[in-house]
Amino acid sequence: MVVTTNAKLQEKLDSLVEIMETEDIEKFVRAFVPLDLSEEEISDYLARLKEDKSEWENIKIEIKTIAEGDSVTKIEGDQVRSAVFFFQHPSFDQVDREVEFVFEQSEWRAQG
Repeated sequence: MVVTTNAKLQEKLDSLVEIMETEDIEKFVRAFVPLDLSEEEISDYLARLKEDKSEWENIKIEIKTIAEGDSVTKIEGDQVRSAVFFFQHPSFDQVDREVEFVFEQSEWRAQG
């Protein structure tokens, strides 16, 4: 089990988990996506999550895994400006994942 050493990043991850538990997909997307996405890109991503429940369930599992440190094997980056979480996906055998968060405009956001 590996969790971030950055308290603000951990707060962000915990906040995302709380939002996901309410099933408010739009609120989650607006808190999660990179700040440089256009409104059209945000709308497209939101529509995809609403239409494809398996994708929504998958992202919920991944964020919860990162927040709790379950299956996280390492975190690369300085955890001040960026953090890349490496973990085995809990729902899929032998599927390794990496998810990056970056600190921009005074908040943590997913990258890519």
